[in-house]
Amino acid sequence: MSFASRLITGSCLTLAGWLAAQCVLQLGRQPQPASRSPATETQLPGLMVGHWQAPVDDGAIVITRLPLHYLGGLKAQPLSASVVVLRYEQQVRTLARGQRLAPGIVLQDIDSDGLIFNNQGRRERLPWPPRPAVTGLKRQG
Repeated sequence: MSFASRLITGSCLTLAGWLAAQCVLQLGRQPQPASRSPATETQLPGLMVGHWQAPVDDGAIVITRLPLHYLGGLKAQPLSASVVVLRYEQQVRTLARGQRLAPGIVLQDIDSDGLIFNNQGRRERLPWPPRPAVTGLKRQG
């Protein structure tokens, strides 16, 4: 046998011995359940990151960007039967649930968080305005 063949045979036997030792060590250990490593979200660099990632759909209704102002209304029980007065662009409109505000814009629902509009198939919310602070009254008794 030549020196090269002895070297290759010795290397193969060493590798086989190392693999056999690894197998024996693995058999001697208790099996561990596979654990999923927590996925870490890394932010992509750059200005256009929002355009490359799909928006997260958490079920929340987005705040409307329509030029709407809540002027008042009559709240009823159930709340969905209420009537609201809104200013849209230059018009004052009185709406109930299901009525059309403008072409493609319908008051879809009224709930405790505000008004829900169907704007061209997209649900948008106009939240109730904050209650004004009561001033100038004095408690009697």
